[in-house]
Amino acid sequence: MTYESENVTSNVTVRQLHALVNVAELGSFVAASRAMHVTASALSILISELEQGLGFRVFDRTTRQLKLSAAGEQYLPCAQRVLAELAEAQRCAQDVRSQKTGIVRIATSQVVSWMLMPPALRAYRAFRPGVRLEPIDLPVDEILPSLEAGRVDLAIMLRLPTGPELQAAPAFDSPLHLACHADHRWAQRKRVRWSELSGEPLIFTGNDTPQRLNMALPPGAHLQAAWRVEHAGTALALVASGLGSAICAGYVRPMCEMHKLRMIPVVEPELMRQLSIYSPARRAMTPVAEGFHGFLQDWFVQHHGGTKRRAPLTA
Repeated sequence: MTYESENVTSNVTVRQLHALVNVAELGSFVAASRAMHVTASALSILISELEQGLGFRVFDRTTRQLKLSAAGEQYLPCAQRVLAELAEAQRCAQDVRSQKTGIVRIATSQVVSWMLMPPALRAYRAFRPGVRLEPIDLPVDEILPSLEAGRVDLAIMLRLPTGPELQAAPAFDSPLHLACHADHRWAQRKRVRWSELSGEPLIFTGNDTPQRLNMALPPGAHLQAAWRVEHAGTALALVASGLGSAICAGYVRPMCEMHKLRMIPVVEPELMRQLSIYSPARRAMTPVAEGFHGFLQDWFVQHHGGTKRRAPLTA
């Protein structure tokens, strides 16, 4: 058989490569056809099509002997390497589908990253050791934009209105408290009313927090900010220094205990900080990001009295 250059094509198929490797390794068309579950004539056609595509013989065949040609001996390692890499790609795809491997980047605030995420990350790592989790703590006003821009896979923060690019799933609700110094006049109180906080030097996390709270309060209760800071840790450090009292969510209690502060529920009405898990609404998540999203919802239910998993809501 001769091959003219204009007849040579690059349409080599995986099945043809399997035919070459099986015949070469088993030394027989009959044995190779059984291994591939095809007839010997079908296998012979695969080899002929491969040779036509390559432009050279891969086997020298006589009535008594079948062996690789010189060109076939040079080409066989390449064919074996391609098939090995394809098998590895299939294993990788299976790992991705089964959520055994991958990277999940999670944007959170500093306080959420410190207070809530470490035990959840530790539990998930024990469950999926091949997955790399990358928590990224950001200023509050950068968390959702980073998710919209695709720099992270998920975001965890307080429930806020968003555009159509994002959706929010409820994590858990945490009642608001007053964090005050141990020698504050209210330190021994079991609760305090919002109306009593009028005129109190208060420290807030987030520039718009006082405005949002005042909109939710009854007439006669009006809060004024003595300090506005980016992080809850900064707010509590200011409280510990005697510079005021802070409005904070109940989940920061360990941080308050570290500063030896008192946490007092604020009532009439009881207001909640609603924590949500944000994900893209129009961009497909990786299987591993979807898996971690569901794990987090279940984790918050188990450890923080969160809402049982349901379909994400458009925020």
